Amino acid sequence: MRFNTFGWAVLLSLGLGGAVNAQSENEALLCEAAKTGRVIELVYDKDVSKGCLPRILDVHQVAIGKNGSLYLHGWQSRGCTKGRDFEAKRIFKFEKVKSVQMIEGDFGEKSQAAKDKGWDGCLGTNCFIEKNICE
Repeated sequence: MRFNTFGWAVLLSLGLGGAVNAQSENEALLCEAAKTGRVIELVYDKDVSKGCLPRILDVHQVAIGKNGSLYLHGWQSRGCTKGRDFEAKRIFKFEKVKSVQMIEGDFGEKSQAAKDKGWDGCLGTNCFIEKNICE
């Protein structure tokens, strides 16, 4: 069976529809958290299979990458990175977010200092953020 351009477009849109909807649902919640200084609980990518507790994040920014993907930038106060639980500034791709919900909590001192300093969209020399959506 051969697909023409329209056939491929329909097939791709059906396959990507769920990811796009999940991204837009998370975008509103995460932007609200970023704008109001709220804390979230996030399950990311393979956290469950690694036996990790949900991550606790202070949301600093939501941004669009040069590749068109949505990203969350914030401070992780509890989480699972390479099987370890530690506090640090982190970046997450929306497409790998499994669940997110706002919880009670306040930004810690280190987190607030990192947010006040701002972020240029770079990891070292790799600058991959096109624009901030909200912060």
